[in-house]
Amino acid sequence: MNRPPLQITSPRNDRAKAVFRLRTARERRRQKRTLIEEPLVLRRALASGVQVVELWFCPERESAATATLRSEIAPTCPETFEAAPEVLDRLSYRDRSEGLLAVVEVESPALADLELPTERPALMLVVESLEKPGNLGAVQRIADGAGADAVLICGEGVEPWNPNVLRASRGACFRVPCPAAPAPQIVQYLGQHGIRIVATTPDTATQWSEADLTGPVAIVLGAEHDGLSEFWLEKADQQVALPMNGIGDSLNISTTAAILLYECVRQRTATKANK
Repeated sequence: MNRPPLQITSPRNDRAKAVFRLRTARERRRQKRTLIEEPLVLRRALASGVQVVELWFCPERESAATATLRSEIAPTCPETFEAAPEVLDRLSYRDRSEGLLAVVEVESPALADLELPTERPALMLVVESLEKPGNLGAVQRIADGAGADAVLICGEGVEPWNPNVLRASRGACFRVPCPAAPAPQIVQYLGQHGIRIVATTPDTATQWSEADLTGPVAIVLGAEHDGLSEFWLEKADQQVALPMNGIGDSLNISTTAAILLYECVRQRTATKANK
């Protein structure tokens, strides 16, 4: 039988401080834990088998949705904490807390442990040096919708268990594997599995719709400001561009991901229908 919730009234409490440190990437990597506040994201995490190890709640701030969710999780959660409003405000990464915060165990899969499909060609995204959590979360959401097998992360930038990545992904981060690895290691992995590298760049005459994306493919996207590094442009089996007919020189990375992933889906569907 679980113990009753521990009352936490001060943000200076040691347990509260430990949770607050999970707002840094370094501490998330060290503890292999992260934070979830959104009920939808938390439900999808639970459905994926993610373990809640601490549950923090504030009755004065709870919504009906979070109160219901807490009642479902608390009986099997190792530790629960009833926090004063100022404590939960300190721990929350959202502007408006709904009165519930979960500490969950997470661990990114190793690149070598990815399970590739056998019934169809592999479909992957590679993202390099993304700086905004919302962009990575949106890319994960699109990858999930298009049925991609993984989002591979390289370079300097946001890490996959940033709470705002989880929030932007709407829980897709728990369905799509997102291993992080150095770029040379990713290139080696793709080569070993016969997966072509298609790099996006404005500096090519080949348009996105002209590329053959029916076979095993990894689409490589760079950050909006800098684009892809020379490393990826040199390693690519093919470079493709999206036309920019206005004053802008690039699209948001999630928009580019959506166009190319769903082009893969379209081509593969058409190929299958013609057989």
